[in-house]
Amino acid sequence: MNASRPTTILCIDDDVETLKSRSLLLKIHGYRVITALSGADGLQMLSEGQSVDLVLLDYMMTGMTGEQVAKELKHTHPAVPVVLVSGFPDVPQTLLTIVDGFVQKGKEPELIIGAIASALARNR
Repeated sequence: MNASRPTTILCIDDDVETLKSRSLLLKIHGYRVITALSGADGLQMLSEGQSVDLVLLDYMMTGMTGEQVAKELKHTHPAVPVVLVSGFPDVPQTLLTIVDGFVQKGKEPELIIGAIASALARNR
């Protein structure tokens, strides 16, 4: 992490409204936010050299699922922490072991911020 720039979060979700609200929440808390409407788009951004400090990732998406994206991220960018967000409480345990945090959708926004802060602190 570079102290001269704000912490950058890549937010990946296939729902435009969710991306807008999550982006606003993160910006209010001082993060720089970039967004992707699909896992493939997010992975492409990273492969093209976009530097991020954390990925906030939706679990259920069309195209690549959050699980597929998380596995690819951990393979190609193992140092980048991933926080998974899902409306489904039954996320596979195998997935929970590879991500750096999990928050169920619909919970207080502070839980997302807390999960992000914890994942960033563990990966410094």
